[in-house]
Amino acid sequence: MLEETEHGHTHGHGTGIRWLDIVVGLSAIFISVVSLVVSLEHGRTMRALVTQNEKLVAANTIPFLDFSSSNLEEGTNKSYFKFTVKNGGVGPAVIDWFELRYKEIPYSHPMDLLRACCAAALEKASFKNGSVWYSTVTNNILPARESFDPITLRPDVGDDVLRAFMHARADFSARACYCSVLDECWLTDFSARRPTKVENCDREASAVSW
Repeated sequence: MLEETEHGHTHGHGTGIRWLDIVVGLSAIFISVVSLVVSLEHGRTMRALVTQNEKLVAANTIPFLDFSSSNLEEGTNKSYFKFTVKNGGVGPAVIDWFELRYKEIPYSHPMDLLRACCAAALEKASFKNGSVWYSTVTNNILPARESFDPITLRPDVGDDVLRAFMHARADFSARACYCSVLDECWLTDFSARRPTKVENCDREASAVSW
């Protein structure tokens, strides 16, 4: 018969020194807590950086439409008249719709507008084709610092028509809704107020756009 020998119990992860084992355990807990705090702070910092980056990208794509008029032809200083829509922002303007109005009524063609504002002068005028220029604005993309001229009356349109149009200037107005390339949208009537931010530029299909 073989004698049964007693086997002692060993501590695989301990040092056998009680105070040292406690210090090692507390150190491990402390390191774990520090690692967790660092991880949470890193996540918070990354989220803040992402938010700042999104704001920076948005700021670098904001368009800003301006509506103005002029009555002297560059280079010649001859009398003429034109309306201009300019993008003074830093990003392209996706113009979903634009209205050019006379006495609050929108028009879609320059001759209809001329007949509304200046019928008497128009009847006496005998201008040639090309005296009135116009460009559509609705459903166009206007790059930053670029412009459209919705309507231009050239010098050969005649002094009577030019005077009548300039006299009617106070009764003209415009409205537009446009978006950035990031689909942030604004509605404006080109007054002194800032454009109003809107969800989208949806509009009735029957609306009269220029």
